[in-house]
Amino acid sequence: MTTPTRRSFLKIAGAGAGAMTLGGLSLPALAATSVANKSAKQDLDILNYALTLEYLEAEFYNAFTGSGAYASRLTDTRVRSYARNLASHENDHVTALQGTIRALGGMPFTKPNIDFSPLLTNSDGSAKTVNDELFLALANTFEPIGVRAYLGQADRILNGDVLTAAASILAVEANHASGIQELRTQLGFNKKPTRQTSRAPQSDAKPTSTNVADFDGDFSPTPTDFWTPLSMEDVLAMVKPLIKS
Repeated sequence: MTTPTRRSFLKIAGAGAGAMTLGGLSLPALAATSVANKSAKQDLDILNYALTLEYLEAEFYNAFTGSGAYASRLTDTRVRSYARNLASHENDHVTALQGTIRALGGMPFTKPNIDFSPLLTNSDGSAKTVNDELFLALANTFEPIGVRAYLGQADRILNGDVLTAAASILAVEANHASGIQELRTQLGFNKKPTRQTSRAPQSDAKPTSTNVADFDGDFSPTPTDFWTPLSMEDVLAMVKPLIKS
């Protein structure tokens, strides 16, 4: 069996930039990774967890690019360019993770059925207006979660090449988070451009909530000196409403 090197992983990624079951593995089992019990199997579980998050991000950005359902709702040239770049990066991350899992002798999870309607619906049941501002606000939710999700698994990975490769995606997700916030600031959407936080997109008032309704997406494009990791349990709680099967 050939273990992928960082070079081969990045080549796959295009040097870029990223009681429900998923592929037969239950979410509670997936969340049971451990620092004390590192193993090749646990590495595969973590990679499939990362793949699930990348599936979500890729599908979201794909919906706002090309022939995607909401592509026509983006009107600002810079926003449309960001959407294309982000979609490209996240699709590359999906391909890279799938290839890495196979190279390690595992089976990549099948992409789950994803439904973004909870993010596109107001509390009274009415549909939100899909536009540049909403797109950036939602992207600004996904990206910090991605950064902190990868960080939360760093000390659980056994294979050093897998850790290095995962870190390369984490860095891209952090670039995305800062870039999106800078664009939101330039467009006047970011109401707290100097707010420092290591827990974005969670709010200062409810810093441990996993409910998107409690999040605060306004923060500085350079928000912290050290990000706070997110546990797998918390990340899965955040994204579970979007995964239907």
